[in-house]
Amino acid sequence: WLRDKKKLLQLKDKNVKYYVNKSQCRCKLFLNGTLQIERVVKEDSGNYTVTVYQQDGKLKAEQDTEFIVLGERNHLSHACPFSSFSEPVPQPILSAECINKIVSVKCEVKQ
Repeated sequence: WLRDKKKLLQLKDKNVKYYVNKSQCRCKLFLNGTLQIERVVKEDSGNYTVTVYQQDGKLKAEQDTEFIVLGERNHLSHACPFSSFSEPVPQPILSAECINKIVSVKCEVKQ
């Protein structure tokens, strides 16, 4: 897997090799080749490329996907640590829409 033409990670012989700091990447690669990014932020936006090779090293497939993270800008007059909150956060509502190979995912909390 590449992001903006820079190697992120690779799966070979069921072993995952990271080319970036694992904690900064917040990414995980499953044995089926699926890339998962945890705690997605705007900076995760970019052009992701997956390349698949056959056992003999010949190129089998390559796919580019543009991943865009949109977010609302929060205006805070002050910040407080999470430990100061005493109320539980309501269940988030996740929705996704796929149009012409573009997936839009929305996460919202109604309060």
